[in-house]
Amino acid sequence: MKKLTKTVALVLVGITLTLTSCKKDTVTPEEQTPSPTAPTLNTANLKALFTNLKTPSETYVVNSSNYNTHTCANGTKIIISPNSFLTQAGLAVAGNINIEVKDVLSKKDMILNNAIPVSNGQLLVSGGEVYFNATQGGQALKINPASSVVFQVPAGASPSFQMQEFYAKGPSDLSQTNLNWNTPAVATGSMVGQDSTGGFYYNFTCDSVQWANCDYFYNFAGIKTTCTVNTTGFSDNSNTAIYISMNGTNVLARINSNDYSNISQTFVSYLNSLPVGSAYTIVAITYDGTNYFYGTQSITLTANMIVNMPILTQTSIAQIQTNLNTLP
Repeated sequence: MKKLTKTVALVLVGITLTLTSCKKDTVTPEEQTPSPTAPTLNTANLKALFTNLKTPSETYVVNSSNYNTHTCANGTKIIISPNSFLTQAGLAVAGNINIEVKDVLSKKDMILNNAIPVSNGQLLVSGGEVYFNATQGGQALKINPASSVVFQVPAGASPSFQMQEFYAKGPSDLSQTNLNWNTPAVATGSMVGQDSTGGFYYNFTCDSVQWANCDYFYNFAGIKTTCTVNTTGFSDNSNTAIYISMNGTNVLARINSNDYSNISQTFVSYLNSLPVGSAYTIVAITYDGTNYFYGTQSITLTANMIVNMPILTQTSIAQIQTNLNTLP
C-alpha cells in the first residue's frame, strides 16, 4: 500500500512539473509582438496646401435699395438690382449688405482654389466660375426671385454659344471640400453679349448664392479611359494634389486617391472619364508643412495609362503661380 501511495505521489509531482513547464511557455498578451498596421491618413498638410494657395476674395458693401455694379479682379461684372435679397425666412432686406465675390476664369486659378469644373465625374468645358455670397449682420441672405443678380463673365474673342449655367454649394475657401457642379432645375442658359468696347461676355442671371459657373459638357465620341498616377518620394495623398489638364481648352480634373483611410501614392481618375488620344499635362503639388514641391508631366493618354511622376522640385507659391500660368 505504501508503495502504491509513493507511486501516485510521484505521478502527481510529474504532472505538476509538466503543467508548470507549459505555463512558462505560454505568451501573455503583453509579450506578443504587435502586427504592423498601415499608417493612418492625416490630411492636415493637404488642407493647408489648398488654404495657402487660394486667391483672396473681394468684399464690398451695397445698399439694398440701389443699383450696383462691381468688376472683379479677373474682369467679371456683378450687377445687383435694387431689392435683390431676402432673409432665409423670405423677408425683405433693407440697408447695407455685405458682398463677398471671387472670379475664377483660368485653369491656374481653378487649381489654386481647388474649384475644378467636373459634374458627377463628367468633364466640363468652363467659361469661368464665380463665387458670390451676401450677408447682413452675419446672417446669410438668399436672392429675391422678383429682382436679379447678373454675372457678366469675360468670354474672350471667340465665345462659345454652348455655355449654360451650373451651380455648386461650397464656401470661398475650398480646402475642406470639393465642388460638384449641377445645372439648376430650370436652366435659362447663358447668353453671349458684347459690351461697348466690342468685348464678349457670358451673361446669366444668378439664382442662388455661393458658386456659379458657365460651362458645357465636354463631348467626345471616342473611347474614354481611366488614368492612374503614381507619386514618388514623400508625395502621397496626405499632402499632394494631382490634376490632369487637357491641353488647349479649359478642361481640368483632379485625380484623387482611392484610399481615403491610409497613406497611398496611387491616384486614380474617375472611371472611364478621360478621352483616349488627347494631350494632357499632369500637375502635382505637394506641401510637407513647411515647403512646397511642384512637377508636371506631358502625356498623350492611352487606354488605362499609368503615369509615374518623378520626384517633385522644391519651389514657392509665387513660382507655382508662374508655372500654372504656362499650362497649355
